Amino acid sequence: MSSDQPMTVKIKAEAMEADENEGDLTRSIQRYFQTSTFSDLTIITKDQKFEVHKLIVCGQSEFFSRLFNHNWKEVTENVITLEDDDPRALEAMIHFFYGFNYDSSGSDQGRTSPMLFNVKVYQIGDKYGIPNLKAQAKEKFSVAIKTCWDMDDFPAAITSAYSTTSSADRGLRDLLVSTSLEHINDLLKNDDFKQALGETLGFAADLVQRQDHPVSTITYHCPKCDMNWGLQSSGKVQYCPLCSYSIDWRRNVKK
Repeated sequence: MSSDQPMTVKIKAEAMEADENEGDLTRSIQRYFQTSTFSDLTIITKDQKFEVHKLIVCGQSEFFSRLFNHNWKEVTENVITLEDDDPRALEAMIHFFYGFNYDSSGSDQGRTSPMLFNVKVYQIGDKYGIPNLKAQAKEKFSVAIKTCWDMDDFPAAITSAYSTTSSADRGLRDLLVSTSLEHINDLLKNDDFKQALGETLGFAADLVQRQDHPVSTITYHCPKCDMNWGLQSSGKVQYCPLCSYSIDWRRNVKK
């Protein structure tokens, strides 16, 4: 195989939730993916090739579901090339399709800031119509900025989130605004933050509007990883952003 050909991937990742039983559906689906058993669709990114299953992909993505309702070349050949998107974010998308917990810093193929990476995954979830992936990326992003707001890449995360989402999509924007207001005195000492404040369209206006309408944060406790994490009260909780555990989180609010 030449060096410029995409590498066929066999993902080894941590499962979100699956019993050890041989007959467990999630385990079976993940095993079929890892071995390419019954695969009927190939997704090619800039540097990887994934052998996947239409039922799994189309069942979770509005984009792919619509794609296979037309008689296009990609449909007839069962090969989809996605070279315009970040390959690590696409890899995270594939992880998610099969019930794996994607790594917030990328993968062995390339590492990056968890804040910046989850912005990319959120954008991928939006572009390909995968609302549950957007929800998980948002939750992971919330945890990242809560602990890393004073890092050098926080201003870059502001610019990235505002440039890849619409003004009506408040998922990441509200998190950035509330975190910025919480630490505004310290952040205003940061030249990069002040540059983002002046150059990022809509960010300054959101800060001004939110000052008069603060949003509270709810803290949850995950019984699986035994960790606490917070999310704005307006947000919908589906997964633990640290271990991807999924339960009724209303029963796990930390008092």
